[in-house]
Amino acid sequence: MDLAQLKTQVNQEENRFELQFDGSLAKIDFKKGSKGQYYLIHTEVPKLLENKGIGHKIVRESLEWIEQNGIKIVPLCPFVRSYLRENLEDYQGILEEGTKL
Repeated sequence: MDLAQLKTQVNQEENRFELQFDGSLAKIDFKKGSKGQYYLIHTEVPKLLENKGIGHKIVRESLEWIEQNGIKIVPLCPFVRSYLRENLEDYQGILEEGTKL
């Protein structure tokens, strides 16, 4: 399957964003805060999927979903923080007030 055709899914039961590719699962774990914000805790891309752009894809699509749903985030995961620093003007509005990158 072509990576461009795949879409990141939200698994509310497991508190994670998921992207299935070639039988493997890439994910971003999150925890919901008391004010409805999402703490993005950890991004995981299996070794077999590394260097295919999957990490950036799952972060981008997760942030787009978060933005569309009016949720604020606190990025704790270093990979997500790095992505946000590189694309800050696109995502400034979804950062929880007082969040520093």
